[in-house]
Amino acid sequence: MDESRKQFEEWFENYTGCDPKNKIYANMVEMYWQAWQASRADIELDIDWPESNDDFWKDGEEGAYAMGYEDGRDKTVIAVMKAIRAAGIKEKNFR
Repeated sequence: MDESRKQFEEWFENYTGCDPKNKIYANMVEMYWQAWQASRADIELDIDWPESNDDFWKDGEEGAYAMGYEDGRDKTVIAVMKAIRAAGIKEKNFR
């Protein structure tokens, strides 16, 4: 079972008080599951990617390149996290 289905079943049971594995609720579970999947299928993130700087390559690996790699990576992580938060998605285990 994938992680999304596990999250759905936990949410379903908490929300409805019904066991999603009980066949009596199969139609209701399927209807909610379709809505759950559709809500996640339409998530789009507009990420403002940082621009690359070719100057970081000019001084070799020990010079500006190494520093540029770290700066670029940090800027990319920050851009992605801003997009995730702007979409109202909670992040997990972000440092």
